[in-house]
Amino acid sequence: MVFSEKDLVDYISTDIVPKEAMMQLNRLLFKELKEYCIECEDDRMICVLSPQCPKRILLKVRMEANAGFEDLPQFCYSQAVNNIRRYLNKNTTLYTPQDELIYNKDFIDIMFPRQYKHIIENYSKDIRKLKEIIDKSKVPAVNLDFHHGDRDVFAKIIQKDKLIREGTFIYDFFGQFLLTWFDGAIFISDFKTDITIVNAKDDLIQDLKIIDLVFHTYSAEQDIDGFTTISGENQINLIMKLPYDQIQSEHIQEDSTYFGDLIEFLQRNFFEIEISIDSQNFLVISLQYQNVSHFLKQNQLDTLTYDKIHETLQKFNGLRELKASK
Repeated sequence: MVFSEKDLVDYISTDIVPKEAMMQLNRLLFKELKEYCIECEDDRMICVLSPQCPKRILLKVRMEANAGFEDLPQFCYSQAVNNIRRYLNKNTTLYTPQDELIYNKDFIDIMFPRQYKHIIENYSKDIRKLKEIIDKSKVPAVNLDFHHGDRDVFAKIIQKDKLIREGTFIYDFFGQFLLTWFDGAIFISDFKTDITIVNAKDDLIQDLKIIDLVFHTYSAEQDIDGFTTISGENQINLIMKLPYDQIQSEHIQEDSTYFGDLIEFLQRNFFEIEISIDSQNFLVISLQYQNVSHFLKQNQLDTLTYDKIHETLQKFNGLRELKASK
């Protein structure tokens, strides 16, 4: 039997590794990471066209481990930012950035040129003034309260309405967060960490406030009535509503499997699911979620990701008659 990389990973993932051994492994890993990045950056051509770590994933590892800007391989980071800029400008990219992290200033400078200073000065004290400043700029940005917004804005952008400028995106501020929706992708800037997640999809979401924001954003995108209630630090209730008369008749036939498939999908993440028809004749699905890891493990549930929230709303919207969709 050969001792493999997987064997070592599996062992380190347990709780039985001696403390002294883990400290030594950490030192070795840190030393190897530093040398690995130096070697990659020494050859600029390799670093630009074919970095040694796929999609510059080790930049994210460093940032998630609380490395500061000065601790990052600077040239590599500049290439990551340039790739994101090209992606947002719809130019050719080496790869599509997904779940990448960059500093807020770099993201804001791309999406809100020359507005970073105004945003930092006003996001926490005078949102109205800040929105007026952005409205008067040349930025193709539309402010929308995702919780109570006009959903026609999404439809017009998605359908490329002739009255909508090319490159238009939607944004709003929520406390410490700036959420941006662009071309179906979500970007969240956290002013406490000073970091933006770019094209968020597969990352796990621990913060219930972010789950709330993402759920409402995708509810607005799908033209679904969405409501949330956060219960304490670890539980959130997500509610989706559709007029019952908009549901495709084939989905309410006895031989239809759509509802069964939908419930099976929801059961992967939510520990309680309720389906009802309310007094206004709306189909209502209520979902209970907890972000406690041992609770999820005990109940064989998955942690929510950005895409899982999006897919939940898309599948619910799939019940609707096509002619009623926007």
